[in-house]
Amino acid sequence: MSIEITVKQNFDFAKISRRLLQLAGATLGVIGDSYVNQTVERIKRKELFKSRTGNLIQSIMAVPESETRVVIYGAGKNNFLQYGRFLEFGTKGPYVIRAKKRKHLLIPTSDGYRRKESVVHPGIRARHYFFGDYEQKMKTAMEAGKLYFRSKLPEVLND
Repeated sequence: MSIEITVKQNFDFAKISRRLLQLAGATLGVIGDSYVNQTVERIKRKELFKSRTGNLIQSIMAVPESETRVVIYGAGKNNFLQYGRFLEFGTKGPYVIRAKKRKHLLIPTSDGYRRKESVVHPGIRARHYFFGDYEQKMKTAMEAGKLYFRSKLPEVLND
C-alpha cells in the first residue's frame, strides 16, 4: 500500500502528524477487534469445541491501550479463566482435581451423583482456538485495517 500526499500552502505539519498517528492507532484497534471477532465466531460455530457457559468468549477482548489495542485471551477475575490457556495449549497429561470449598466433588453418573474428594482428569488436548489459523485471521484483520485506514485518510488530510 502506498500513500501520496500533496503539500499545499499553509500546511500544518504538526496537526496532520498527530491526526495520522491517531488514525494509525485507530487502525490497529480495528485490526485487533477483527481478530477477536473472528476468534469468537469460530468458537460460536463450534469448530473446535462446544462452549458451555460462554465465559471463554467473554474473556477474549481487544483492550484499548493509548492509541492502539492489545488483544488478550483468558482474562478473568482471579485467573478463573485459566482454562483458556489449557484449551489453547493443552495440559501436559492427567491431573488431579480436588474439592476447594467443600469436602467433596459431586460427580454426575447415570444414576445420580457420586461424592469424591478428588478425581484424576485424563488431560486436555490442545485445541488452538486463539492462535489456530493465525495466518488467515491476520490476513482478514489486516484487510479490515487497510479498508478502515483508506476510508478515514481523506478526512485526516482535508481538515
